[in-house]
Amino acid sequence: MATIRAGAFTPEGAVAAFKSRRKLLPSFRWQDVWQEEHSTGLAVAGVSRLDVLQVFQDALDQVVQDGGHLADFYKAVQPQLAAKGFWGDVEVTDPATGETRITRFDNRRLRLIFDTNLRQSHAVGRWQRAQATKDDLPYLVYVTMHDDRVRPAHAAWDYLALPVDHPFWNTHLPPNGWLCRCHYFQTDEAGLEALRKAGKKVRTEPPPADWMTYVNPRTGEAVPVPRGIDPGFAYNPGKARDAAFFDEMLRKATTAQPLASAVAVAQATAQRPAFTAQAAEQFGAWVRQVVAAGQPRGDLRFVGVLRAPLLRALQQAELSPRSAAIAMRDEAVLALSQVNLVEQLPTLMERVSAVLLEVGSKPPAVRYVVDLVAEDGSVSKLVVSVDLGVQAAVSAASTRAVPLNLVRDAQVTGADALRNDAGLRLLWGRL
Repeated sequence: MATIRAGAFTPEGAVAAFKSRRKLLPSFRWQDVWQEEHSTGLAVAGVSRLDVLQVFQDALDQVVQDGGHLADFYKAVQPQLAAKGFWGDVEVTDPATGETRITRFDNRRLRLIFDTNLRQSHAVGRWQRAQATKDDLPYLVYVTMHDDRVRPAHAAWDYLALPVDHPFWNTHLPPNGWLCRCHYFQTDEAGLEALRKAGKKVRTEPPPADWMTYVNPRTGEAVPVPRGIDPGFAYNPGKARDAAFFDEMLRKATTAQPLASAVAVAQATAQRPAFTAQAAEQFGAWVRQVVAAGQPRGDLRFVGVLRAPLLRALQQAELSPRSAAIAMRDEAVLALSQVNLVEQLPTLMERVSAVLLEVGSKPPAVRYVVDLVAEDGSVSKLVVSVDLGVQAAVSAASTRAVPLNLVRDAQVTGADALRNDAGLRLLWGRL
């Protein structure tokens, strides 16, 4: 039986990755916690009891830190699960619907839980190292185990070498399925040439996109999945962790002191530009999902924060938002015509050239102005309207309202229209 040693690859990255997943995510079936959600917490299909999830969390945490083996995990978990009545055939109940089913907890199931969680944590650690060293080692190389257990689709990607930031790695970064043993390593041009001289069939062009549609039976949502990748694995764990970390910062900004939140986010993004880049990718994917669904579900995503200079300008205008967090509701997405630009909102709002105050508006509102330069050199203005200090829940499932700054609208206009609007006052920047 194959085992994974926790210290096999960049242990410091794997330990940090696993420790960042502090949430316990109850679920009835594995589809309840989907792809990127695993970057924020631990889920075990069929386990809705937090005390049982904590057993898995603690045991995996210890194994990752100590560089333990599968046997260590067995030894730590088995007696605790048995004591809680979670060994052998266990009847579990869906807390949402009351549906019951039988799920089995045995050594085979423990191996699957161990394998999936550790491989995902190592993938995050390796990805962070790849981002830190990509200037010197610009390529990732996909590698299989080269035996008769390799899946045909995965064998087709063997020795595929692509730049670290190639879109292929957004969906195909190993592991690519349950008990998938594929991995990747990082190298440079000299390393690729050495592989060729060793007789390896190195390819530097990605295969044609080949997608299938998977309908999540728990949500009814139809999602595209590349052929050859198990549903639920078509994402980059490293990017997802960066996006989750940034999202968590923005969630904390809903209740923290606004200026302190603005400074903390600015420092984090300066140190790790990948945070905003990955968060922007996730936001764009969410916008596309909302548009495809065609109707609001009461969902919301964070866009960014009110920056410190703007907060100071608002204070001078005798306005003091209770939160720095900027978010957008799905109903606002569906009301807009500039969806292609809205997908890029987190990135575009980092390039703001001016912020205008809507004089006398209730609630108070500002308009972010972003320059859009066309191929012919002409410049238009993307104007993003943001209502300040709106009480709103951060999800459809939440009953607790927090102060947010909500994107209301986004339109493209000319600079003259903004300059000639008597209802607007320049707060920051220049038109």
